[in-house]
Amino acid sequence: MLLYAAILLISYLLGSVSFAIVISKYFYKKDIRDYGSGNAGMTNMLRTFGKKAAAATFVGDFFKGVLAVFIARQMAAPLDVTTRDICIYIAVGGALLGHLKPLYFGFKGGKGISVAFGAMMAATPVTTSMAFVMWAIILIASKMVSLASILCVIGYCIFTFIAYNMGYSSVPNVVAGVIFPAVIVYAHRSNIVRIMNGTENKIGQKKK
Repeated sequence: MLLYAAILLISYLLGSVSFAIVISKYFYKKDIRDYGSGNAGMTNMLRTFGKKAAAATFVGDFFKGVLAVFIARQMAAPLDVTTRDICIYIAVGGALLGHLKPLYFGFKGGKGISVAFGAMMAATPVTTSMAFVMWAIILIASKMVSLASILCVIGYCIFTFIAYNMGYSSVPNVVAGVIFPAVIVYAHRSNIVRIMNGTENKIGQKKK
């Protein structure tokens, strides 16, 4: 239990480093949360400060997820496979929680796609890669990052169940494959309303 708590704390603190907020404040002397959608994430950075700021935000958020899983894997290395898996998904959850509710920035962060992508790519590269391909296809077709993100995490959940039935996934992975997508979909609830109303913004379109 102490190991689980330590991994959760470390991952949460890592996840709390919101690169959108850091970059917007350090380089632009502004808080990204005061602009656009108010979300501290890559898409709002793209609309507000441009491609370079968005790319830097994505890289930072992606690799803090990777780092959280790497640290958990090293800490749990001497333990059995099931315990290692639990530690890894605790790290994913901690990093995601930190990104959504960052300790250093008043508990107001982003929606978790980039950090979840990095963490799950480190944890389950095959199913995550499949979900990423799905994300890219939907994004190209719809021009909506939010729709692509919502559907790709649902796809990840489905791919995880398929992998489990084929013997390539573990019970902790299945549990994580349900909980984390649900959290991300919930974080996009306002986007879902706009998508249903036909008012969600698309890439290259001025914010409504």
